[in-house]
Amino acid sequence: MGQENQNEEIDLMQLFGMVKEFFRKFLKLIVDVVFFYKKKFMLFLVLGVLGIVLGFLSDQYLDKKNDFIQEIIIEPNYNSVEYIYDFINDLEDNFKDNNFVNKLGLSVEQVKNVRKIILEPIIQPDDVLTKLEDKESFIEGYNEKLLKEKKYRNFYKQHKLTISFENNNTENVVIADKILESLKLNKYYNKLLDIELRQTKNNLEQSKGSLKFVNDYLTNLSKNPNPSEDKYIFATESETPTISSLLKRKESLISNISYYEKFLELNKEILTIVEHNDIISKRKMLVKRNLLVIPLILIGLTSLLYFSRYLFSSINNFVNND
Repeated sequence: MGQENQNEEIDLMQLFGMVKEFFRKFLKLIVDVVFFYKKKFMLFLVLGVLGIVLGFLSDQYLDKKNDFIQEIIIEPNYNSVEYIYDFINDLEDNFKDNNFVNKLGLSVEQVKNVRKIILEPIIQPDDVLTKLEDKESFIEGYNEKLLKEKKYRNFYKQHKLTISFENNNTENVVIADKILESLKLNKYYNKLLDIELRQTKNNLEQSKGSLKFVNDYLTNLSKNPNPSEDKYIFATESETPTISSLLKRKESLISNISYYEKFLELNKEILTIVEHNDIISKRKMLVKRNLLVIPLILIGLTSLLYFSRYLFSSINNFVNND
């Protein structure tokens, strides 16, 4: 037993010795690194200053090359989705036609600053499901790529118009307004819009009249519970309208009136502008990034070079000593 205990103590002492040696070498490595950077302080200081200068110049250059974009969310009305998409998709080619540009109320110099124009749906799966008859097949084959297909874009209520500009020009804000104004000038949709608005106004007035009639009937019924003596005549499925049926009719009329009023307010034009954002820099949050990145890259590469030399020298000494 004494011999076994002695062996265990020797093993523990060897283990502690190995741990101690490891930490000694680790601390020595840290000290060597600190002394290395202290010795090469001037070199790394120069690299840091040089990196900051290069980073500043790079950021200034990249800032001028940023994409300046404007995003506008629209809601097409009167089944005008395909018309609006065709109009927007043809704009980049049509901007090469001076006559077309002038008709928009723009100048050739203004449209030269437009880099790209994209219209894309704001994907809401529920918008698709509410209009599809075969919902089960759609759900089984559902994927994000499928939702972006042309055949589904009519189902989405809102779409995002993105205009990308080469430079930050004060006249850029005019371009989106002129495009939207031109979309609204379509003669066919203006005629359709006029018919729809007139019909909706007529439906609204009729619904309001019917609601007044129901309210008057309910008031009169509360005063005179015997409908046979009532002077009103009300057409329902049963010969005598009940309070329950009248209340349901009233609720339906109120819902219709609310819908017609919203329709008249939100569908005055071929499209409704939901959100009209200002022009922003696409990389606005990344400005001055190179001011720190480039100095770190220069210092890191130089450190890696010295480490490679040290590693090669150590391997060479190890081989020669053997």
